[in-house]
Amino acid sequence: MAHKFDPSKLEKLDDPSRLDLFDPARVLKEFGLKKGMKVLDVGTGAGFYLPYLSQIVGEDGKVYAIDTQEVAVEYAKRKVEKLGLKNVQVVKSQENSIPLPNESVDFVFMAFVFHELQSPVEFLKELKRVSKKNAYLAIIDWKKEERDKGPPPEEVYSEWEIGLMLEEAGIKVGRVIELSRYAFGIYAIFLQDDGEGFRNPVRIPPGMV
Repeated sequence: MAHKFDPSKLEKLDDPSRLDLFDPARVLKEFGLKKGMKVLDVGTGAGFYLPYLSQIVGEDGKVYAIDTQEVAVEYAKRKVEKLGLKNVQVVKSQENSIPLPNESVDFVFMAFVFHELQSPVEFLKELKRVSKKNAYLAIIDWKKEERDKGPPPEEVYSEWEIGLMLEEAGIKVGRVIELSRYAFGIYAIFLQDDGEGFRNPVRIPPGMV
């Protein structure tokens, strides 16, 4: 799979027309992002969603924005500085080695990134390492059907395929929702395992039931 984004088109990721794909402020809140949380923005690219993430978590929260491409990291850093997002830190990452300590984030956000992963299950296990018990995972990606935007259908995963990979990585799927005619969202959680199976301590997703 692994349809990689062309970094020469990075500025297109800052196009306001991307708001046609889904409403970031509404979706992030519905998927459980709250003030004071530490959130990981995977594959931040041009940092399009950083202002929304920064505003929701507030001064007491923290946003870690990671990308594997140096050009994207530098672009996002300039954006963070320009907008004065003091609770955002942009860092370069390796795909399956995230430069964060164990159990350090409350919420993982992946928007239109999953289909680019070389080893999805391995990466999900790395996300599990850096996520606190009962942390939330929001995956948003292109529908596997003909569209007038985004990569071709054969280069993205279906909701079912992503669900199977989440299950293999030991991450619990909460709900799959339609976000627009272009995109779907998957809400998942890094549930606590007490040796007797998973226990679900929260409503899934918190803002949608």
